[in-house]
Amino acid sequence: MIALSSTEAEYVALSEASREACWLRNLCEELGFPESEPTEIRGDNMGAIAMARNPQFHKRSKHIATKWHWIRDLIQNGIVRAESCRDPDQTADALTKALARQKHKKHTAEMGVATV
Repeated sequence: MIALSSTEAEYVALSEASREACWLRNLCEELGFPESEPTEIRGDNMGAIAMARNPQFHKRSKHIATKWHWIRDLIQNGIVRAESCRDPDQTADALTKALARQKHKKHTAEMGVATV
């Protein structure tokens, strides 16, 4: 799929992440560990988070395929929760960007891959 904006690309990513979260929640339930709280999905694009939380019509989202709007149902049903995660807290930055030494150490420690 080709996204026409960064908001659309992030919205699709939120939708895909929520799909994976549903699969993991079902696996946990089958293993006897049902989830009682919504799974938190974090994103860094406020426009995408707003579209996911608010099921109303948006001019900029009219061309987005219906399958990506599934995240809205999951949020309304309390299965997932979309939250904002701004730059300083993004652990995945260690995998995608050149970071200052302190930030790199912090994020690799958060992932459990820190070197001694």
